[in-house]
Amino acid sequence: MPSLHDRAAKLVAKKLHGTYIPTTSPDVKAKRGRAEVKSAANEVPKALRQLSGSSGPAFIVLPKSQHKQALRRLSRLKTGLMDYNGNIAKPSTRK
Repeated sequence: MPSLHDRAAKLVAKKLHGTYIPTTSPDVKAKRGRAEVKSAANEVPKALRQLSGSSGPAFIVLPKSQHKQALRRLSRLKTGLMDYNGNIAKPSTRK
């Protein structure tokens, strides 16, 4: 049975028209952006490190219950925020 993390990553990969490879970081790589799936807002710094190093839109994927905390941490950053269904809560402004 796939974990919640795997299901979210596969759904986001489908929305971004990319691929999910569980053994690499970031979790989702696509032409339209990259995404790192996490389960808690306190993992945002780790996700930012995993998303650094390449150009293009980048998203952190968190459950909706964690969005309020995550939005505070991401307020002045160019990294976007998505929920586990692939809906964008904060768009990425990275080029």
